[in-house]
Amino acid sequence: MCRGQIGEKFRSRALEFPGLISGCTFDWFQRWPKDALAAVAEHFLSRFDVDCAAEMKSQLVQCVGTIHDNIAQSCSAYFQK
Repeated sequence: MCRGQIGEKFRSRALEFPGLISGCTFDWFQRWPKDALAAVAEHFLSRFDVDCAAEMKSQLVQCVGTIHDNIAQSCSAYFQK
């Protein structure tokens, strides 16, 4: 049995109502705008003390957003093949 991050409540509901789930496809890699990815990265990275200049940390935030965007592009290209 595999349990994801959704939780036990989702699993129990899915077992109670299998017709809702049986024909669905979950797309976990929906495309986000780059500014939204950077905002999420900024939110989480702001909690960490990174021993670097503020400009370097800002570039790190942009890099994390770019990496996630590239993953989304790769997934889209993979599923089109």
